[in-house]
Amino acid sequence: MAGENDFNSRVFGVVPTTFTPGFELHVMTSEAYNSRVLNLRLNRVIPSVRGYTGYTKQGFMLSRDEARLLLDKLVEVIHDDDAWEDEPDEIVVMDDD
Repeated sequence: MAGENDFNSRVFGVVPTTFTPGFELHVMTSEAYNSRVLNLRLNRVIPSVRGYTGYTKQGFMLSRDEARLLLDKLVEVIHDDDAWEDEPDEIVVMDDD
């Protein structure tokens, strides 16, 4: 029986989160906004103080075009060795592209 919040999600991968202990990032597609969207959600695997495990409110949804732009930006930063230096020579101010 489909529930009120059944978004027909399909998980494509789980990313462990080193800097967010107790959580993992789920990469999935879901039905939302009258289309299929990329849905990136944090999933709590270690119970909270109140015993909660499962999806948090943290996360976001992207259209396919937005997901492609995210992919381009991720590839760009991953391959830029200067982006991974501890102390960059200069501070770069990001503009809205």
